[in-house]
Amino acid sequence: MRLAILGGGGFRTPLVHGALLTDTHERRVDEVWLHDVDEARLGTIRRVLDEMSAGHPDPPRVHVSTDLDRALEGSDFVFSAIRVGGLEGRTADERVALDLGLLGQETTGPGGLAYGLRTVPVAVHVAERVRALAPDAWVINFTNPAGMITEAMQAVLGDRVVGICDSPIGLGRRAAATLGLDPARTTVDYVGLNHLGWLRGLHHDGRDVLPDLLADDALLGSMEENQLFGLD
Repeated sequence: MRLAILGGGGFRTPLVHGALLTDTHERRVDEVWLHDVDEARLGTIRRVLDEMSAGHPDPPRVHVSTDLDRALEGSDFVFSAIRVGGLEGRTADERVALDLGLLGQETTGPGGLAYGLRTVPVAVHVAERVRALAPDAWVINFTNPAGMITEAMQAVLGDRVVGICDSPIGLGRRAAATLGLDPARTTVDYVGLNHLGWLRGLHHDGRDVLPDLLADDALLGSMEENQLFGLD
């Protein structure tokens, strides 16, 4: 199977490649195409993947290209994690919010809207090229603002676009670990979308243990969220 990674020069690509190296299923991904608009970043990531594959008996074949159509054609899966405008664009988006006295965040509020306005046209173009060159492919969207971009791509490709975000499960796992619990043995009650959501419950052995965490300022204060936003 063929996987195209858009934003292939990004830091997540080695994480995906590492997972592919552990897959021994007969229908595993055996060909990967990395696409990025930054040729230098592509070259760097390609060298990283080559080192990761060294000594592996049967690693996926890796190709790189700055040509979107070439990377997409014939793909079975497309993983999209692009950043339109680069880090300079992100800085501008976050300062838009800060100038208004709001949290500088690239996925919600004024910053998220600014990022979405810049990214939606590109995401729609990508979806149109997938429809033309890989019509049976599943698209996994990790591009922010994730909900907005997934919805825009679904307007072209329907339910073959799946949006993912690691923030909800990450919050649940951090809360469980803070309480000294195995995250794998907990279930999370979360409401919201991506980076605009709330942890409402954390269940372990049939009991909601979130009130225990909220009642302990020392434990709550040790979490990443406290370091970012303060205990209140």
